Amino acid sequence: MKKAIIATVFPLCGLYMSVAYSAQYELVELPVADLGVNSFPAAINDAGEAAVNLDKQYSPVIDTTLIDFESAAIILGLENLDGVRGGDFSDDDYTFLYTYITANAESQTFQQIASLNSYIATENGSELLRGFDTIDPNTDDYRNSVKTQVRSINDFGYTVGSSHDGFYTEDYVNEDVDDITYVVNDFYIRGFAQVDDQTTELPPPDTTAGGISEAYDINNSNQVVGYGTTVFIDDTYSTAEEDCSDSTARGDIPEVSCLRALSISLSSGVSSAAQQRGIIWQLDEDGDLTDTYTLGMLIDEPEDSSTSVYTSTAVAINDYGIAVGESPDYYQDTTSLTVAAAIYEGDEVTTINYDEDVYTSTAYDINNDSLVVGNITKDVNGTTRTKFFVHDLDNDITIYPDDFFEGSSSIATSINDDGFVVGYGESEATLTTRRTEGFIYDYKNDIFQGLNSLLECNSDYDIVQANGINEDSEIVATALVLKPETNIQGEIILDEYGAQTLVDTVVAVKLVPISGGSIDNCDAYEEETVRQGASFPLYLSGLLLGLVFFRRKYTC
Repeated sequence: MKKAIIATVFPLCGLYMSVAYSAQYELVELPVADLGVNSFPAAINDAGEAAVNLDKQYSPVIDTTLIDFESAAIILGLENLDGVRGGDFSDDDYTFLYTYITANAESQTFQQIASLNSYIATENGSELLRGFDTIDPNTDDYRNSVKTQVRSINDFGYTVGSSHDGFYTEDYVNEDVDDITYVVNDFYIRGFAQVDDQTTELPPPDTTAGGISEAYDINNSNQVVGYGTTVFIDDTYSTAEEDCSDSTARGDIPEVSCLRALSISLSSGVSSAAQQRGIIWQLDEDGDLTDTYTLGMLIDEPEDSSTSVYTSTAVAINDYGIAVGESPDYYQDTTSLTVAAAIYEGDEVTTINYDEDVYTSTAYDINNDSLVVGNITKDVNGTTRTKFFVHDLDNDITIYPDDFFEGSSSIATSINDDGFVVGYGESEATLTTRRTEGFIYDYKNDIFQGLNSLLECNSDYDIVQANGINEDSEIVATALVLKPETNIQGEIILDEYGAQTLVDTVVAVKLVPISGGSIDNCDAYEEETVRQGASFPLYLSGLLLGLVFFRRKYTC
């Protein structure tokens, strides 16, 4: 089961009068939101600790030793070339360098700056998870070079996710006697677990060209689930790996540069190069890896001579070791392949029950009562939609609860042991680009509610996704709120008149149940605010998926 400080709410263009009404949830903005441009929660444990990812962390360190000051782009782009050489950056030069460096991400002669950072967050503070980041010997500090994505946290505070390998520099003199500094690492992406201060690699069964693995969930028995490369279908990558060790075959570059290029190639071509399967990694109480189990599929494994490539995944695991995810399967007893929700119990792989009009399915979570949640795709009034499901594994029953409306697409992301399901769905049918809203569904009583209706009426936050729920029914969610636009250093940008521009900002929030709370009478609130001539914040009318969202700007 994927298990402080309330940030200042900046005044909007109009004022409103606060009217005291009740609510069922109190909203707390997690402090990670103040460290970067956007923040996205992934999970919450029973201690109330949240796993959160942060997009574009403020004030990254610029390594001037890796800047080519003879480059025309640098000469033309900087206002004060000599100042930057000496480490003195104006705001414009800082912004230019950040943009220039990140535009060349994965280039082997450029500094690598993490585009996504991970944290454990509470209402009172946050702790950075460094993944496989490395120490720069010139500064004795971390480079902030690796993209990390935390996905789960168990009740002991142990986290899992995926991280690029830590970068380091390799100096090389080529045949033209040019000194070149390469920025490289040893694999592209790999699952990790962090237990206390120890980061443990979760490698795939086959690490040719570095391999690929990702970790998604950890239970209270320290079983971690994810997926990784298991078998390469031919010797293309192993041969290329051998060529990297041959100076004649690889050309006038260092071996580590050759291997880095190979791992980048694998990252984009792995789906046609290697089998990928769901995996369970077992950790001991110290966080050390003790066993690795490769999970099966809903279809038979291909013969050794087959060139067919299949991918299955495991993304959640309960405390009894039952995992869920997705696997290839045959569509309705035909020979056509589809993607189906997979339930891994020992050596057995099963799926959910389907309506006849279901095309695909995937499972996202399972609780300790063997209730599985996820979503299916099906035809609704001539259009393909996703709908969330709850599957009772013990009784082999699958239900598709009503959500916001008949044509709404919805996804369930998490379930706790009391049978409360959270997720998100399309909440408005009239918009061309449909707006999403987080929801909570009470499985035992068959009650579906949008989360915005459970907050106080004058909330400036729009809950667009619910990402995790713990046993106290605390929810971590993704919200939109208007905040002043900032630069990469976190400084508020002012226009030529000294005014702030408010932009829709994505923030990680925690929703805490209010004892004895009830749903606000928002009709009464609206009548009161209309009488006072108040104006409300306008909500984003686009669909938020992952890290991509539509922005509107307002100037006060």
